[in-house]
Amino acid sequence: MKSLNKKIGMGMFWALLEVIVSRGGQIIFTIFLAALLTPGAFGLVAIVAVIFELSNVMVNAGFAQGLIRAKSVTERQLSTAFWGNLALAFFLYLVIYLISPWVANFYSQPLIEPMIQVLGLGVVINALRIVQTAILSREMNFKAQMIASGLGTFLSGVGAVVLAREGAGVWSLVFQMLASQGIATLVQWISTRWVPAITFSKKDFVELFTFGKYLLIANVINVVFKNSYALVIAKFFTPEVTGLYYFANRITTMLSQQLAGVAQRASFPALSTLQDDDVSLRIKYQQLIQISLFVMAPVMIFLGVLAEPVFMIFFGDKWSGAVLYVQILALSGFLYPVHSLNINVLMVKGRSDLNLRLNLIKKALQISLLIPAIAFGPTAIVVSQLLGTVVSLLPNTYYTGKLIGYNAWMQFKDMFKPLMAGVISAVVISLCMALPIPDTILLLILSLLAGSGCYLGVSLLIGAEGAALLWGVVQSKLQGPGNRK
Repeated sequence: MKSLNKKIGMGMFWALLEVIVSRGGQIIFTIFLAALLTPGAFGLVAIVAVIFELSNVMVNAGFAQGLIRAKSVTERQLSTAFWGNLALAFFLYLVIYLISPWVANFYSQPLIEPMIQVLGLGVVINALRIVQTAILSREMNFKAQMIASGLGTFLSGVGAVVLAREGAGVWSLVFQMLASQGIATLVQWISTRWVPAITFSKKDFVELFTFGKYLLIANVINVVFKNSYALVIAKFFTPEVTGLYYFANRITTMLSQQLAGVAQRASFPALSTLQDDDVSLRIKYQQLIQISLFVMAPVMIFLGVLAEPVFMIFFGDKWSGAVLYVQILALSGFLYPVHSLNINVLMVKGRSDLNLRLNLIKKALQISLLIPAIAFGPTAIVVSQLLGTVVSLLPNTYYTGKLIGYNAWMQFKDMFKPLMAGVISAVVISLCMALPIPDTILLLILSLLAGSGCYLGVSLLIGAEGAALLWGVVQSKLQGPGNRK
C-alpha cells in the first residue's frame, strides 16, 4: 500500500506540474490572444472545436484506457491499437472534410469550412500518440507527458501570438490547437522510443474494442453534449455572444477539468491494480475526492468572486460580457472532481457499460433543462448548464455507492467543509476588494492573499479532511525518508 501511495503521489506531482506548466501556459497565451482578437474569432473556433474534440474521442475509441487498465500488454497488442487508431483517424478525417461545407452552411459562416478541413488534420496527429500516452501512463511516467504537453503549449502559444499580431485573426487560434498536438506527439515519440511493428491482430483489436466500445459511445455523447451549449448559442445568437461564452467556458474548463484530471490520470493506472479490492478502492477514492475538492474550492470560488476585476485588468471592456458566464460556470467547476473521479471508479472496475448508461441518464436530464432555457437567452442557457451539473451528481454517485460503498451522502459530506471554507474566504475577499486602495492590481493581490489565508485557516479549524491529508504529505516530504516511522 505504501508503494502504491508513493506511485500515486509522484504521479499526482508530475500531473499537477503538467497542469501548472501546460494549462497555466494556455491561460497566459489565452490572455494575450484575447487582447489581440475579437470575441467573434473565438465564436467561430467554438463551432470548429466541437468537430476537433469529437473526432479525437472517436480515434481513441477507448484503446488507451484499455491498454492502461490491462494487467499486462504485449507488443502485438500495442501495434494493433496503433494501426487500428491510425486507420480510423484517416477515415474520420475524410468524413470531416466532406461534411465541412454542410456545417459552414448550417451556421451561415463560410470561413468555417476551411477551418474544419485544416483543424481536422489534428485527428491523424492525435492518433499517432495514443499508444505512446498509454505506455507512459502504464509506466507512471507523467514527467515525460508534462514535458511534451508543456513544450506543445509554449511553442504553439508563441506562434499563435505572433500570428495574431500579424493579423492572422482566427487562424492564429487554429494554429495553436494544431501545433500543440503536433509538438506533444513528437516529444512523446522521442520519450517512449517505441515504434509499432508491422502486425495487426483481429483478436487483440476485438478485445480492446470490447472494453472501449461503451467508453467510446459515452465519450462521444459527452463531447457532443458538453459542446451543445456553445453550438446552441452559435445557432441562435451572434458569433460575438458565442465567443464570450466559449471564452468563459474555456477559462473555467482549463482550471476545473485539468485540476481534476491530475487526480484522475495519476490515480487510474495505480488504482487499476486494486480493481478487485473494494475496501482499498473506497479508501483511496475518498481521499482523492477530499484532496481534489480542497484544492478546487478556492480556485473556482475565488475565480467567481474576482472575475470582474480580473477581466477588466487583463481583457478590457470588449470581454466584460463574459464575466457573468465565468461566475456561473465557476460554481459548476467546483463539482467537476466528484463527477470525474466517480467515472474513474467505473473504469477501474472495468464497467464501461455502466459509464455509458450513466451518460445517457445524465444527458437526458441536462437536455430537459437546456431546451426550455433557449427561449430566455444565453444567460439562461449557462444557468441550465450549472443546474445540469448539480442534478447529475445523483446518478453519478449511485454506482460508486453500489460498487465500492462510497455513496452519495458520504460524498456530499466530503464536499461540505471545503465549500464552507471557500464561501467564508469569498466573503473576506469581497470585503477586501471594497477597501479604498487606488491601485487595482495591488488591491487584487492583497485580497487574494487574505482570502487564501482565510481558506487555509478555516479549513484547519473545521478539520477539512483534504487539508489534513495534504498536510500529512507535506510533513512526510519535509521529514525525509530517513526520519519516517
